[in-house]
Amino acid sequence: MEEETTAHLFWHCQRAREVWLTSNLFRDSLVHHFGSVMDMLWNKCRNGGAKKTCQALLQGVLEYLSEYQAYMEVTAYPKQSAEVVVWTPPSPTRYKINVDGAVFKEQKLAGVGILIRDATGQLIGACSKKIEAPLGAIEADAKAVELGLQFAKDMSIQDYTLESDSVTLVNALRDFSPPPLSVVALVYSSVAVSHSFRCVDFAHVGRNGNRSTHLFARHALGIANLSIWVEETPCFLEQALNQSIFVNSSD
Repeated sequence: MEEETTAHLFWHCQRAREVWLTSNLFRDSLVHHFGSVMDMLWNKCRNGGAKKTCQALLQGVLEYLSEYQAYMEVTAYPKQSAEVVVWTPPSPTRYKINVDGAVFKEQKLAGVGILIRDATGQLIGACSKKIEAPLGAIEADAKAVELGLQFAKDMSIQDYTLESDSVTLVNALRDFSPPPLSVVALVYSSVAVSHSFRCVDFAHVGRNGNRSTHLFARHALGIANLSIWVEETPCFLEQALNQSIFVNSSD
């Protein structure tokens, strides 16, 4: 007779396994995604704001799982081309902060994702924030830069490269071209804030090199306002980060 533990209740119990199989949640690999889904479900129940129905909670979790699986398919089967877009670590004395925005048109909301990593690729801090405003893509990315700078200040990080996958925004931040009118104030204020650090560089990264950050931006839809992780990796992001392709380089 197996001990009646939580693991037994949710997984090892034959009846429980039949329920999971019937649900079709894990058609490809039952065990592989179980921890991630339970982590997301718990996060939604705890931080999801207004009380949701079981169907709404499940729908939200499935959306996250779909986004995650799409990411894993890209990293598992990268397109063969002469130019591979990757995330590259900073030099040993610096950090790299990746930022990204996500737009949720139907909900008239936006999300921001921020990841801070060191030269070994270790996650130092992460932030996911919901923006209660119907922003466009460039506005969401500009807001991500602003919040990324603030998060760096909160984490007492002074030397880093801040990366975004928006070429237009990065060129404006580096004063290579004027910013779009809708983000003029955000760009100029972000540049001013960057001068308060010891050394900050703005750089562009291709979307494939910023996919982990995009997952965090999408995660904002399911939280009340703000989620922060310091020196720990949330379950739903762990494998995505572990499978990120990067090469040793110096900024």
